[in-house]
Amino acid sequence: MNALRYPAPESLRTRRGLTVHRWKHSSPTASPVLLIHGFASNALFNWVKTGWLDPLSALNRDLICVDLPGHGASREVNPAGLRMAHLIEDLHELVGALGTPVAAHGYSLGSRIAWQFAYDHPDDVESLVMGGSPVSDEVYQVHPEQARRWAAGGPEPEDEATRKFITVAAALPDQHLQHVVELRLSLAHDVYAPSATVPQVPTLVVAGDRDTIAEGADALADLVASYGNWSDFVSLPGRNHVNALTARTYKDAVAAFLTR
Repeated sequence: MNALRYPAPESLRTRRGLTVHRWKHSSPTASPVLLIHGFASNALFNWVKTGWLDPLSALNRDLICVDLPGHGASREVNPAGLRMAHLIEDLHELVGALGTPVAAHGYSLGSRIAWQFAYDHPDDVESLVMGGSPVSDEVYQVHPEQARRWAAGGPEPEDEATRKFITVAAALPDQHLQHVVELRLSLAHDVYAPSATVPQVPTLVVAGDRDTIAEGADALADLVASYGNWSDFVSLPGRNHVNALTARTYKDAVAAFLTR
């Protein structure tokens, strides 16, 4: 199969503003892979530029990437008022239209969404990859009004955690900063408690050993195993939250997981 290129040959927009990019394999032999990017990223920077498309396509699967509301090809979508349940509902409708369950792979905030999706709709998700996964809401604690004012062109946040959060939000080119920030603030209304929503599907957890955001992510694999489901944790030596995505070890672990 020829190397995959971006933009994808097919795209569509869901009810709540996710842009869906789809690359169809000429002869698929397994379920599609659904890729969900992290906060302040998008399909292009999280998955395409880091070299994920061709290795996954080589597994004879269709590939589906989503741009979350306010991000990437959905940058103009104002996510104010959106909740996790809205995103999950759109993903459920997307998989229903496909007519087949997916292998879900989320990174960072995308892994949190994938975890909830696999828990709420186990028939939609045949397997789960959790990359760079936070294990609580603690890493996302920010001052909402300071974040909104800065994103709108106001003063730099006085709160240190909020200043770091905004720096991440503004890192990529062509961001709609207000919408990027608003999605995270909207989703902050939903408590992230992984132990209360453990998916009942085979799960691979991957994190860099220098990734402070995903510190303790191995506990997610333990949670899945405690319910009698297959799970594994892979640590990426010398990798942090940003450069973990380019690690060959990460890609090889996912390929082995999807062909096990």
